[in-house]
Amino acid sequence: MRTYKILHIIGGGEIGGAEQHVLSLLKGINRERFAPHLACLINGPFADLALENKISTQTFSMRHPLDLSPLPSLIRWARRKEIDLVHTHGSRANLLGRLGAKWLGIPTLTTVHSSLAHDYRSPLSASIALALDRLTLPLTSGIITVSEYLAEEVASRGGKNLITIYNGQAPISFAARNSSRQQFRTQWRIPADALVLGTIGRLHPTKGQSHLIKAATLLHSTFPNLHLLLIGEGPLRQELELELQHLALPYTLTGYLPKAHETLPAMDLFVLPSVSEGMGLVLLEAMQAGVPIVATAVGGIPEVIRAGKDGLLVPSGDVNGLAQACASIIENPNLAKSLVLSGQDRWQIFSLETMFRETEQVYTCILDKATRSVGSSRNTK
Repeated sequence: MRTYKILHIIGGGEIGGAEQHVLSLLKGINRERFAPHLACLINGPFADLALENKISTQTFSMRHPLDLSPLPSLIRWARRKEIDLVHTHGSRANLLGRLGAKWLGIPTLTTVHSSLAHDYRSPLSASIALALDRLTLPLTSGIITVSEYLAEEVASRGGKNLITIYNGQAPISFAARNSSRQQFRTQWRIPADALVLGTIGRLHPTKGQSHLIKAATLLHSTFPNLHLLLIGEGPLRQELELELQHLALPYTLTGYLPKAHETLPAMDLFVLPSVSEGMGLVLLEAMQAGVPIVATAVGGIPEVIRAGKDGLLVPSGDVNGLAQACASIIENPNLAKSLVLSGQDRWQIFSLETMFRETEQVYTCILDKATRSVGSSRNTK
């Protein structure tokens, strides 16, 4: 049986949900059927991480999101590697990957991880990204979205051959929960008796950390031992830190942590206050850690969290609603326990094995169709 060579292309300037998804595919895909390769378009930590995992990796640096200068080198490298299918992740990757695959005469597949309209701080940048996506969408042989919400969004701008494959989550061992809780709190000087509201995510407007800060400020008057824990790095770091410094609210801002999920046992409540969210992979980690969840009812989050069963959901931007939902869990241990128990069953539905097999089925379908197309064109000559 032939082994097909799959080239994944991604920005790779940081390690967020999309990068974690790609790394899982690179490591877990059936190597007898599909040989993975990776191209990064930004000099960043992801290429190094892939190389550590013995993945064939090359960086083709784009100076800006519209920079096409790396395209010839990318095409030559892909031709030398005899790539059979290009799998793109993100707007930069979609631009170069779709054009490169067209030049090489091979199929291309795109995974949509988030809403393009909310990925940029500048409305102009978002408009340009959406316009480029519409122009190159016809070059794709298929589109995977990580939630039904994103499938509807992509279809509205002309996307076809869509399939939803939810992100998968590997089992995480939290056996030493109490010791890791104590260790992390000691490391970051968080009092042992503090009531910790935590979140994990890129410090970006789309993640809504500013709403969480405002909600935590409201809660602090009722719960004086409350401590806010923000884990992540991003363009809002300085702005958020400045806001926090002017409040009486105790907080910890850790920056990027490579194994952020290990901090979850240190939290009493996990909050995901996103303005937009493709799916919310971190929610599956919080479920496994046995931490009750409050999140916003945006994007694919309601497809993961069943409102009132696995967590409490509130409208995006509703600071009062966010504070009230957190207070409900803090003041009601039975509710917290019920949400945790339900979540520990729920996360198992989103397995890596399911994600791998469904993705492999998409690869096979696209490659078989491409092979038939080549055969048909030869027969007509």
